[in-house]
Amino acid sequence: MLGVEIVNINVPKAIENGTVSSLVLDCDYNVPEDEKNGLVVKWYLRDIPVPVYQWIPGRKPQDLGLLKGKVNLEYRASEDYHKKYRSLNILNPTTELSGEYKCHVSTLEDEKEAKAIMTVY
Repeated sequence: MLGVEIVNINVPKAIENGTVSSLVLDCDYNVPEDEKNGLVVKWYLRDIPVPVYQWIPGRKPQDLGLLKGKVNLEYRASEDYHKKYRSLNILNPTTELSGEYKCHVSTLEDEKEAKAIMTVY
């Protein structure tokens, strides 16, 4: 395999405001063994240039910007060390969190991204 590959992005399309206590946005990817040391996973919301979530394996995930304090940072999408905190587990989603979400997976050698729209109405 050459470089980063995003296998799937799974984002709920539409959620009624106040009906769920949490939801998961998942971004599954494959990274070559020799590139895993430089792995960084970021999530962006809309056209905001600063990520709303960042995770580097070996470090705690960070919720940032609009999602600060609104993400379950203990949620694990996988037991794989390099995929453990790849997902966003958003708590009590509200209409302000509607928009296009972008998953950005990068290594020192490559980067890929995938986008999906979620509407909270």
